[in-house]
Amino acid sequence: MTHAVQTRILLVDDHHIFNEGLKRLINEQPDYSVCGQVYQSKDIFPAIESLRPHLILLDINLKGVNGIDIGKRIIKDYPAIKVIVLTMYNQSKLLEESRKIGLHGYLLKDATTVKLLAGIEDVLGGKYYFDEAIVAPSQQEGPFTDSFAQKLNLTFREIEIIRLIKNGHTNEQIAEQLHLSFFTIKTHRKNIHFKLGLSKVTELIDFAVKNGI
Repeated sequence: MTHAVQTRILLVDDHHIFNEGLKRLINEQPDYSVCGQVYQSKDIFPAIESLRPHLILLDINLKGVNGIDIGKRIIKDYPAIKVIVLTMYNQSKLLEESRKIGLHGYLLKDATTVKLLAGIEDVLGGKYYFDEAIVAPSQQEGPFTDSFAQKLNLTFREIEIIRLIKNGHTNEQIAEQLHLSFFTIKTHRKNIHFKLGLSKVTELIDFAVKNGI
Protein backbone atom coordinates (compact mmCIF):
# COMPACT_ATOMS: atom_id res chain seq x y z
CA MET A 1 0.00 0.00 0.00
CA THR A 2 1.59 3.27 -1.11
CA HIS A 3 0.64 6.66 0.30
CA ALA A 4 1.55 9.99 -1.29
CA VAL A 5 2.07 11.29 2.22
CA GLN A 6 3.16 9.22 5.19
CA THR A 7 0.29 8.13 7.39
CA ARG A 8 0.55 9.77 10.81
CA ILE A 9 -0.10 7.36 13.67
CA LEU A 10 -0.66 8.37 17.29
CA LEU A 11 0.20 5.81 19.98
CA VAL A 12 -1.85 5.81 23.19
CA ASP A 13 -0.54 3.39 25.80
CA ASP A 14 0.56 3.95 29.40
CA HIS A 15 3.18 1.18 29.27
CA HIS A 16 6.28 3.10 28.22
CA ILE A 17 8.33 0.11 27.06
CA PHE A 18 5.51 -1.20 24.87
CA ASN A 19 4.83 2.29 23.52
CA GLU A 20 8.50 2.75 22.58
CA GLY A 21 8.73 -0.69 20.96
CA LEU A 22 5.61 -0.01 18.92
CA LYS A 23 7.04 3.32 17.80
CA ARG A 24 10.22 1.69 16.51
CA LEU A 25 8.25 -1.00 14.69
CA ILE A 26 5.95 1.46 12.94
CA ASN A 27 8.69 3.91 12.03
CA GLU A 28 10.49 1.09 10.22
CA GLN A 29 7.61 1.05 7.72
CA PRO A 30 8.12 3.47 4.81
CA ASP A 31 4.45 4.50 4.57
CA TYR A 32 3.87 5.18 8.26
CA SER A 33 5.30 7.49 10.90
CA VAL A 34 4.55 7.88 14.60
CA CYS A 35 3.52 11.50 14.99
CA GLY A 36 3.19 11.30 18.78
CA GLN A 37 3.05 9.16 21.89
CA VAL A 38 0.54 9.58 24.70
CA TYR A 39 0.78 7.89 28.10
CA GLN A 40 -2.17 9.45 29.98
CA SER A 41 -5.80 9.82 29.02
CA LYS A 42 -5.81 13.56 29.76
CA ASP A 43 -3.26 14.14 27.01
CA ILE A 44 -5.13 12.34 24.22
CA PHE A 45 -7.35 15.12 22.90
CA PRO A 46 -4.72 17.88 23.11
CA ALA A 47 -2.43 15.55 21.12
CA ILE A 48 -5.14 14.95 18.52
CA GLU A 49 -5.69 18.69 18.14
CA SER A 50 -2.00 19.47 17.72
CA LEU A 51 -0.84 16.43 15.74
CA ARG A 52 -3.90 15.59 13.62
CA PRO A 53 -3.15 11.88 13.22
CA HIS A 54 -4.73 9.73 10.54
CA LEU A 55 -4.91 6.71 12.82
CA ILE A 56 -4.74 6.05 16.57
CA LEU A 57 -3.59 2.82 18.21
CA LEU A 58 -5.43 2.92 21.52
CA ASP A 59 -4.92 0.84 24.65
CA ILE A 60 -8.15 -0.27 26.28
CA ASN A 61 -7.08 0.38 29.87
CA LEU A 62 -5.27 3.62 30.71
CA LYS A 63 -4.81 3.56 34.47
CA GLY A 64 -8.43 2.60 35.01
CA VAL A 65 -9.89 4.71 32.20
CA ASN A 66 -11.96 2.78 29.64
CA GLY A 67 -10.28 3.15 26.27
CA ILE A 68 -13.44 2.07 24.48
CA ASP A 69 -15.24 5.12 25.85
CA ILE A 70 -12.35 7.31 24.72
CA GLY A 71 -12.46 5.71 21.27
CA LYS A 72 -16.17 6.40 21.02
CA ARG A 73 -15.57 10.08 21.74
CA ILE A 74 -12.70 10.25 19.23
CA ILE A 75 -14.75 8.91 16.33
CA LYS A 76 -17.63 11.19 17.27
CA ASP A 77 -15.52 14.35 17.48
CA TYR A 78 -13.00 13.42 14.76
CA PRO A 79 -14.81 11.16 12.25
CA ALA A 80 -11.89 11.24 9.79
CA ILE A 81 -9.56 9.55 12.29
CA LYS A 82 -9.34 5.76 12.34
CA VAL A 83 -9.13 4.06 15.75
CA ILE A 84 -7.75 0.58 16.42
CA VAL A 85 -7.89 -0.85 19.92
CA LEU A 86 -4.60 -2.57 20.82
CA THR A 87 -5.03 -4.53 24.02
CA MET A 88 -3.94 -7.51 26.09
CA TYR A 89 -7.61 -8.40 26.80
CA ASN A 90 -8.60 -11.42 24.73
CA GLN A 91 -12.30 -10.85 25.38
CA SER A 92 -15.05 -11.26 22.82
CA LYS A 93 -17.33 -9.03 24.89
CA LEU A 94 -14.92 -6.10 24.61
CA LEU A 95 -14.35 -6.76 20.91
CA GLU A 96 -18.10 -6.70 20.27
CA GLU A 97 -18.45 -3.51 22.30
CA SER A 98 -15.72 -1.92 20.18
CA ARG A 99 -17.40 -3.06 16.98
CA LYS A 100 -20.83 -1.89 18.14
CA ILE A 101 -19.76 1.69 18.79
CA GLY A 102 -17.95 1.95 15.46
CA LEU A 103 -14.27 1.55 16.28
CA HIS A 104 -12.31 0.40 13.27
CA GLY A 105 -10.31 -2.48 14.72
CA TYR A 106 -9.44 -4.60 17.73
CA LEU A 107 -6.04 -6.31 17.97
CA LEU A 108 -4.23 -8.18 20.71
CA LYS A 109 -0.87 -6.91 21.89
CA ASP A 110 0.69 -10.31 21.28
CA ALA A 111 -0.30 -10.20 17.61
CA THR A 112 2.48 -10.73 15.09
CA THR A 113 3.98 -7.76 13.27
CA VAL A 114 2.45 -9.08 10.06
CA LYS A 115 -1.02 -9.11 11.62
CA LEU A 116 -0.61 -5.64 13.12
CA LEU A 117 0.48 -4.14 9.82
CA ALA A 118 -2.29 -5.99 7.97
CA GLY A 119 -4.83 -4.56 10.40
CA ILE A 120 -3.50 -1.04 9.96
CA GLU A 121 -3.50 -1.37 6.18
CA ASP A 122 -7.07 -2.70 6.09
CA VAL A 123 -8.37 0.05 8.35
CA LEU A 124 -6.60 2.79 6.37
CA GLY A 125 -8.10 1.24 3.25
CA GLY A 126 -11.61 1.72 4.58
CA LYS A 127 -12.15 -1.74 6.04
CA TYR A 128 -12.53 -2.99 9.60
CA TYR A 129 -10.11 -5.38 11.28
CA PHE A 130 -11.16 -7.44 14.29
CA ASP A 131 -8.67 -10.06 15.43
CA GLU A 132 -9.89 -13.57 14.68
CA ALA A 133 -7.74 -14.83 17.57
CA ILE A 134 -10.28 -13.49 20.09
CA VAL A 135 -11.66 -16.56 21.83
CA ALA A 136 -15.30 -17.38 22.41
CA PRO A 137 -16.76 -16.50 25.85
CA SER A 138 -16.92 -20.19 26.84
CA GLN A 139 -13.15 -20.47 26.45
CA GLN A 140 -12.25 -17.37 28.44
CA GLU A 141 -10.88 -17.17 31.93
CA GLY A 142 -10.33 -14.36 34.40
CA PRO A 143 -12.30 -11.41 35.74
CA PHE A 144 -13.27 -9.94 32.38
CA THR A 145 -14.99 -13.04 31.07
CA ASP A 146 -18.66 -13.05 30.25
CA SER A 147 -19.17 -16.01 32.61
CA PHE A 148 -17.54 -14.21 35.52
CA ALA A 149 -19.56 -11.05 34.90
CA GLN A 150 -22.82 -12.90 34.33
CA LYS A 151 -22.40 -15.10 37.38
CA LEU A 152 -22.17 -12.05 39.63
CA ASN A 153 -24.34 -9.82 37.40
CA LEU A 154 -21.50 -7.29 37.11
CA THR A 155 -21.00 -4.95 34.16
CA PHE A 156 -17.61 -4.09 32.66
CA ARG A 157 -17.99 -0.61 34.15
CA GLU A 158 -18.60 -2.04 37.61
CA ILE A 159 -15.49 -4.20 37.33
CA GLU A 160 -13.52 -1.10 36.35
CA ILE A 161 -14.81 0.71 39.43
CA ILE A 162 -13.99 -2.23 41.71
CA ARG A 163 -10.41 -2.17 40.43
CA LEU A 164 -10.10 1.56 41.06
CA ILE A 165 -11.52 1.16 44.58
CA LYS A 166 -9.00 -1.61 45.24
CA ASN A 167 -6.24 0.73 44.10
CA GLY A 168 -7.32 3.32 46.67
CA HIS A 169 -9.17 5.82 44.50
CA THR A 170 -11.91 7.98 46.01
CA ASN A 171 -15.31 8.53 44.38
CA GLU A 172 -14.14 11.91 43.14
CA GLN A 173 -11.02 10.44 41.55
CA ILE A 174 -12.98 7.61 39.95
CA ALA A 175 -15.52 10.06 38.55
CA GLU A 176 -12.73 12.15 37.03
CA GLN A 177 -10.92 9.16 35.50
CA LEU A 178 -14.06 7.63 34.01
CA HIS A 179 -15.56 10.97 32.97
CA LEU A 180 -18.71 10.32 34.99
CA SER A 181 -20.46 12.34 37.67
CA PHE A 182 -19.77 11.85 41.38
CA PHE A 183 -23.37 10.73 41.91
CA THR A 184 -23.14 8.17 39.09
CA ILE A 185 -20.13 6.61 40.81
CA LYS A 186 -22.00 6.53 44.11
CA THR A 187 -24.87 4.73 42.41
CA HIS A 188 -22.50 2.23 40.81
CA ARG A 189 -20.88 1.55 44.18
CA LYS A 190 -24.23 1.00 45.82
CA ASN A 191 -25.19 -1.47 43.08
CA ILE A 192 -21.84 -3.27 43.36
CA HIS A 193 -22.23 -3.78 47.11
CA PHE A 194 -25.81 -4.97 46.64
CA LYS A 195 -24.93 -7.46 43.88
CA LEU A 196 -22.00 -8.91 45.83
CA GLY A 197 -23.76 -8.86 49.20
CA LEU A 198 -20.99 -6.78 50.75
CA SER A 199 -21.33 -3.89 53.18
CA LYS A 200 -17.76 -2.72 53.77
CA VAL A 201 -15.09 -1.32 51.47
CA THR A 202 -12.55 -3.70 53.02
CA GLU A 203 -14.74 -6.63 51.98
CA LEU A 204 -14.92 -5.31 48.43
CA ILE A 205 -11.14 -4.89 48.28
CA ASP A 206 -10.69 -8.43 49.56
CA PHE A 207 -13.09 -9.67 46.87
CA ALA A 208 -11.10 -7.81 44.19
CA VAL A 209 -7.79 -9.25 45.37
CA LYS A 210 -9.11 -12.81 45.55
CA ASN A 211 -10.61 -12.60 42.06
CA GLY A 212 -7.64 -10.91 40.40
CA ILE A 213 -9.48 -7.72 39.53
